Amino acid sequence: MINKSEPACDLLVISPHTDDAEIGLGGTIAVLAGRDRKVWAVDLTRGELGTNATPDERWQEAAAASDVLGLTGRLQLELPDGFINPADRQQVGQVVAVLRHLRPRWVVTAPDAVRHPDHVATPLLVRKAMFMARLQGWQPELGAHHRWAGGAEVPAASERWAVEALFGVCPDDEKPAAYFDVTSAWETKTRALACYESQFGRAAGQVATTINDPSFLEKIERRAQTWGRRAGVEYAEALCSISAPVLSDLTTEGWCE
Repeated sequence: MINKSEPACDLLVISPHTDDAEIGLGGTIAVLAGRDRKVWAVDLTRGELGTNATPDERWQEAAAASDVLGLTGRLQLELPDGFINPADRQQVGQVVAVLRHLRPRWVVTAPDAVRHPDHVATPLLVRKAMFMARLQGWQPELGAHHRWAGGAEVPAASERWAVEALFGVCPDDEKPAAYFDVTSAWETKTRALACYESQFGRAAGQVATTINDPSFLEKIERRAQTWGRRAGVEYAEALCSISAPVLSDLTTEGWCE
């Protein structure tokens, strides 16, 4: 048996940058947190290559958003922004250490793996780290990181850990493996995104970017409405996975085509 310790969190959202978790899964995080699930977020980089705001300013915004969503805890690592690399031993080791400390049942990578090279590389990095986290012969230490002061302390690490399931935020052109009804949490997600004024606002002195164009947040809402129509609810977030659940009874949850 690999997992001798109890899980320290129910859901761990791993993203390359602060604001990625909120963009992709803010509603799901808020729904689960509201049901007393232990939900952590880990941002792999400090976003030092970002066009607007310093890493410290963005981390302050992440703290405010974490409070809005009700996260149990949040960490920010110091992997190189723009250069997430699943073949880098040191980077894999940092994610292995995170998995062994936080001991999640489910892991979701966010946002969807398109456009930005770090978004494409993060799911590959996490998948490799999940495998390595099962191997007791390698014990990398958790390196430099920042912990959200409003959240929980980092739990002690186990020697090995096996995650139950890995998901990603589903791209628009793929078929989801699961939907989360986030209708009740949509306003909360909106408030969390509003905490990132440096990224989504266009105040004087801010450089115009793809994500601070008003159409970007409108697109995020349209996506949730599209997934919601398919799921039979007002707003939904969708997950993709190569895994499938093993059932022992009929599920009480709803189904959609």
